[in-house]
Amino acid sequence: MRRTAKCDGRKHKLRRQHKRCGPQGRLQVVYSTRFPDGSYLKEKPLEVRLVTREATSNKVAQQIGMTVAMLALGAVAFQGFSKDNLKGRQLEGLTDRGHLKIPVETTFVTRLQTRVDTAVQASEALRARTFGRPVTVAGGSTQLVYESLLGAEEETFRLKTDLVVYKVREGSLLNRLIAPRVVECASESPEAWPQARWAEDNYRSVMTQLDAMLQACEDKVMASLETTLLAD
Repeated sequence: MRRTAKCDGRKHKLRRQHKRCGPQGRLQVVYSTRFPDGSYLKEKPLEVRLVTREATSNKVAQQIGMTVAMLALGAVAFQGFSKDNLKGRQLEGLTDRGHLKIPVETTFVTRLQTRVDTAVQASEALRARTFGRPVTVAGGSTQLVYESLLGAEEETFRLKTDLVVYKVREGSLLNRLIAPRVVECASESPEAWPQARWAEDNYRSVMTQLDAMLQACEDKVMASLETTLLAD
């Protein structure tokens, strides 16, 4: 008979316990390309990119052509999308690309981990708990996206980021089959600007506004953290 151990009221095979049960009062924050709905990014987003209406129009035209061709052959055409199918092109003409870096997997996760550690240690109820499931930061794709697909006016862009923070529920297998607790952090810049304005000082405004979005996400996660953890 195999020995078992308990982690937050759950039984696990002892040989796997170290993978599932962290130290008491320790809740890990991790990064993932997989979203809680099962969709995923094909690659980690490392740098802000540009999505133009011209590129999107070309892609739509290609798909319409493919659909028409398939229908002519008597087939039903359907093409699925992952979240980065509309990934834009790399921004060019910079002397320094530092302002385009997406710090979600690095700085954001580290900063959120520090705040989670502080919050857990400040709560007697949370200090006594052992967490088997981490807080997961998912996505982080950030792009300058055209404001309008149609129109002859100067093309303008909003900075948009697709970010979710979630936690799989603790407890039994049945609990883990329930939808995880999710904090939606998708955000966009309040104003749409021409690319030339975004490009000033090597896209410094991109970095400034993305930092503000990530700070707002961090604050949103922390505002409900204790309530969320104690509800499991």
